[in-house]
Amino acid sequence: MRDLFDELPPAHEAVTTAARKPTGTLMQRRFAGMSTRELVLLVAGIAVFIWGAWVTRNIAASPDSRQEFVQLQLQGIIGEYLQAQSRSSADETTAARETAVFMAALDETVASLSKSGKVVLVHESIVGGNVPDVTQSVKAAVYAKVPRPTPAQAMQGMGSGVRPKGSAANAARVESEMQAFMAANGGGQGGGAR
Repeated sequence: MRDLFDELPPAHEAVTTAARKPTGTLMQRRFAGMSTRELVLLVAGIAVFIWGAWVTRNIAASPDSRQEFVQLQLQGIIGEYLQAQSRSSADETTAARETAVFMAALDETVASLSKSGKVVLVHESIVGGNVPDVTQSVKAAVYAKVPRPTPAQAMQGMGSGVRPKGSAANAARVESEMQAFMAANGGGQGGGAR
C-alpha cells in the first residue's frame, strides 16, 4: 500500500515557493486588484449606465413625451347608437352594415385621439381626479362621419302614417342582435343604460 505522504515535496522546498513574491510585471498589470481586461469592462459598464441614464432623462423630460389623460364614455356612445338603430325602420342587413360603419368611424376617432398624444381612459375606469371628458367631441366627430339612425316614428310622420308590419318585433330583434354583436366583439355590455 502507498503512503500518501510519499509524494509530498521536501519541507524546505515548500517554504521557498511560498515565500516567493510576485514579479514586477504582474504587479504593474493589476490596479485595485483587477486585471486590465476587468478594468476596461468596468469602465465600459459605467459609461453605458451613464449614457442610459442620460437618454432616459432626455426622453422623460421632452415636452413631446407629456401625455394628457382624457376620459370617454364609450359604452354610452355605443349604447345610444344601438338604441337609435333598434328604433329605426332599417332592416337587419342595413342595420348591421350601418353599425359596422359607425364602429369603424368610432374606432378611427378614438385612434386619432391616441395618435395626438392623449391617453384615452374608459369613463368607468376613472376613480377620481380631474380628467377631461371628451365624450361630446368624439360623439360629434363620429356623427359628422356617420349619420344618426332615424327613428321609425319620425319616418311615419313623414310618410303615409302607416306603420310597417312587424316593426316592433323587428326593432326588438335588431336590438338583441346588435347587443349580441357588441358583446361578442368587445363592445362592453351592449344596449347601454336602461
